[in-house]
Amino acid sequence: MRDQSSECCCQPMLDEFQLTKFSLQHDEPADFCRSQWQRGKRCVAWLIYRWILTAFFAGGVIGSLVDSFTGGHWFIYLTDWGFTLCLYACLYGAVITTIYFVNPNYFANGSWALKIYWLSHFTTTVLALMITLVFWTALYPSMSDGPVGLYNLWAHAFNSICMLYDCFMVAFPTRLMHFIYPLLVGLIYGFFSLFYFLAGGTDFFGNRYIYFILDWQQPGLAIASVCGCIVIALLFCVLVFWIYRFRSWLHERCVKPKAIEILETRSAENTESRETV
Repeated sequence: MRDQSSECCCQPMLDEFQLTKFSLQHDEPADFCRSQWQRGKRCVAWLIYRWILTAFFAGGVIGSLVDSFTGGHWFIYLTDWGFTLCLYACLYGAVITTIYFVNPNYFANGSWALKIYWLSHFTTTVLALMITLVFWTALYPSMSDGPVGLYNLWAHAFNSICMLYDCFMVAFPTRLMHFIYPLLVGLIYGFFSLFYFLAGGTDFFGNRYIYFILDWQQPGLAIASVCGCIVIALLFCVLVFWIYRFRSWLHERCVKPKAIEILETRSAENTESRETV
């Protein structure tokens, strides 16, 4: 029997390095439709929260499209890809939560609808964090001086804050080996920026690049930027994993003991009632 007191604090992460962890299989379908912190099968507050979060991102995406479509240039920016993915993941979560609220037995074990939500939520969260870090450290300092616009805060700060908060609220686990999904999206965008450059595409200001750090006229800089973003994304995968571990630890320490105490109290009250009768 393993002595848990002598386990390395990194053991949970080391345990993730298994081929089975690449899988999207999870034996509790309800975990994708519930909050870690709710007690019953259905929770109106959780349902409302999911739709509020969806409305928040929908307002941002629609407002940005109306304000900054600029002849279709809106679609070339990673920020807008990430912001749209935030809307997609939250809308998807709201829909499956609603379905579960109406019929808790609707989703079967191994449902592809839940697998898609799982990978999209993790991918979106990691991508949002990477976009936030890269924008504020590499891109924003080179922009013209002036007040920070609402959209910059919405798409480059609130996106990460909301997705991190959501990671702390959901009930499904995080798998470190799912790093392949945000990595795939990042590589797709890197190749897209290259093909866009080769096709003669320009940004809104007429520059031959989408972002100056992805200027393929300077391939060394562009390749270094792509590699750097990959490293950053992998680090954020680890961060999201440890948020999940902390959430599980906190739930074990705070919520489960209270639930057990309530059950024991009810059991004792029932026993006393029988003895009185």
